[in-house]
Amino acid sequence: MNRFWKYIISAIVILALVGTAGVAYKIYKSNYHIWLSDYVFNSPTFVENEGITDVIYVAVDHWEPGGNVETVNRWMTDYRALADKHIDSDGVKVQHTFYYPIESFRAFEVDSLVGLCSEGYGEIEVHLHHQDDTSESLRMLLSDGIDSLQAHGALISPDGEIHFSFIHGNWALDNSRDDNGINYCGVNNELTILLELGCFSDCTFPSLQHTSQPSIINKIHYAKDNPFLPKSYDSGIQSRVGLELPDDQLMIFQGSQMINWRDWRFKTHPTIDDGDIYADMLPSPERFDLWFRANVGVVDRPNWVFVKSFTHGAAKKYNALEANLGSAMDEMLTSVEKKYKNNNKYRLHYMTARETYNVVKAAEGGLNGNPDDYRDYILKPYIFTKLTPQQGRSQ
Repeated sequence: MNRFWKYIISAIVILALVGTAGVAYKIYKSNYHIWLSDYVFNSPTFVENEGITDVIYVAVDHWEPGGNVETVNRWMTDYRALADKHIDSDGVKVQHTFYYPIESFRAFEVDSLVGLCSEGYGEIEVHLHHQDDTSESLRMLLSDGIDSLQAHGALISPDGEIHFSFIHGNWALDNSRDDNGINYCGVNNELTILLELGCFSDCTFPSLQHTSQPSIINKIHYAKDNPFLPKSYDSGIQSRVGLELPDDQLMIFQGSQMINWRDWRFKTHPTIDDGDIYADMLPSPERFDLWFRANVGVVDRPNWVFVKSFTHGAAKKYNALEANLGSAMDEMLTSVEKKYKNNNKYRLHYMTARETYNVVKAAEGGLNGNPDDYRDYILKPYIFTKLTPQQGRSQ
């Protein structure tokens, strides 16, 4: 081999090593190493089944309008108009689950949501940003926030008990994130507190690029709290048909997190699609199909597939208002209904977080058939007490 080719081969080897090192650094810096192993070795994508496959779509929203009246009003008008156009295989309009930030409670925002949800457009659940808390202060924050929601007609269950789904602000469930000297939670027994107060599921994840991301990915699993350590949900028991668990384990209902090899908008690597909807990641038929292929579901019930997207649909800094209420969402839902609604392969179901919890529990109980039959399997629909202008309520 002459000297010229030695130089060429050496240059290729060096470039390959530099490229590999760069990729490895990117993976580590972005915390992708937390979930890549489970993604590669233990996350089978969807395979066509015999008979009907039921596609269950749940849209969860870290709904944080921040007191912006114009934003709230647009959700009240434009979301009604959008949802009225999009009906699933069961005759149900598209649903939205509004996780309301109880630490920044504003009466007019909640009253508006209660009015919207009382007309069948979705349900309200609990969202909380907190940091440097203790068990006692967290319990007080949650209890006071739930009381405020109930005082304004939300989170009222027919059995008189408190039931709620939860999203942790700042993606820090169970003290799982401590960045640059900021502790975004502070409470190692958060799962226990949530369960004791009536929480039936956590819908915080995925949390792309954060240390709080579970190493379990594209799955529904149950976590048992370890009060002495953070991030107890990092391991757990996967949801499956026939599963029976004690009451001390919380359902962790993750959405999909997929490598989109067809999208190279970031040039040096394919896009990691975590289901987030905002201005730079608009909803699209292609994205929905990718979320569907993640095959999130209950083991041994392969014909029920859960598709979960998330957004900050009312927060200005995330620039997601138009993405949720504009033409891109309309076009995605139109395409989804054309492909997945009422044919010999698929049925489409628009559900809330509460309803998806019920369907998961029905699958674990060995039930099959149409998931629409199990929307209210365990937890019954909330009772929304919509106020008249004469009644009013103070903030």
